[in-house]
Amino acid sequence: MAEALWTGVARAYARSFAGLCEGGIPTLTAGLPPGGRLLDVGCGTGALVQAARDAGCEAVAVELDLEMAALAGERLGTEVTVASLPDLPFADDGFDTVVASFVLNHVEDPRAGARELVRLAAPGGSVRATIWTSAPTVQGALFREVMEASEAVEPVYPRLDESLDFERSLDGLGQLFAAAGASVTDSRMVDWVWRVSPEDFWAGVTGGVGGVGVAWAAQTPDVQDRMRVELDRLAEPLMDHGEMVFPATAAYVEARVPRS
Repeated sequence: MAEALWTGVARAYARSFAGLCEGGIPTLTAGLPPGGRLLDVGCGTGALVQAARDAGCEAVAVELDLEMAALAGERLGTEVTVASLPDLPFADDGFDTVVASFVLNHVEDPRAGARELVRLAAPGGSVRATIWTSAPTVQGALFREVMEASEAVEPVYPRLDESLDFERSLDGLGQLFAAAGASVTDSRMVDWVWRVSPEDFWAGVTGGVGGVGVAWAAQTPDVQDRMRVELDRLAEPLMDHGEMVFPATAAYVEARVPRS
């Protein structure tokens, strides 16, 4: 289901959409307790773990995909644990801060995932998470235009069962942690700008990353060729010094785990 979109695409993701997700790192790592122990769940390329270490934290990485874990391990110079929510091989209450950067909107059971994040945080510690909301994104709107201009077929996207899904909003994210027994202390939308070359963006598409990868793979070769031509044409208004410029926004929530 949702997690399947993010397996076997590590190199393509690192070249493309990793840069988009990294825009949330300054918020996720702001004000970390000096010398504290941090767990990054779904570490991706390892950029957040590196930022936490640079801030003086003891940071541990876990990633569900073997290829992505290897890529992150190369960057960090340490082993990355291969595991996925909601079953992580760590003891209760082991971390001052537990982070999930754009993870809960991709797991098979978001509520169980939130409970696991809370389980791992020490009493008085915090859980921090970002998600994409259901609001349209600028890059998503561009890709939709590319598909329409190319007369692409609409693919079947993997989706969670309604009984497992949650409201993809700031309130919905907060409710996940409240239901898991944590108290929301910070809840806001975070904005940044993502700059990416058309070549790197397209590498994510053809590399099978996320929903755009599903859409591209569903097309005939002729349509795929037209899609690339249309991307270059439609992206022209977004170009600045050889890069497409996308405003990005995401939901951010920090929740405190009660003291015993």
